[in-house]
Amino acid sequence: MGVLVKNEEEKTSLQERITADLRARAAESSKQEDVDLVKDSEFLSGTRPTTRGSWFWGVLALLALLSLVVIFALK
Repeated sequence: MGVLVKNEEEKTSLQERITADLRARAAESSKQEDVDLVKDSEFLSGTRPTTRGSWFWGVLALLALLSLVVIFALK
């Protein structure tokens, strides 16, 4: 069974303090620092975009998944 709660009920002082604390923590954690795109560019140096042969890896993964399904289905 569940408990029915009406929206009209007032919050207790403990619930209000907890809600205020959670809002303060959420606001503090959502602050973003300056984005340094130079570090990102250094991280991506030496990489290359996906080539035309990437479909091969997708087909290979699909075949591996299909073989696992067949192995466990016939067991």
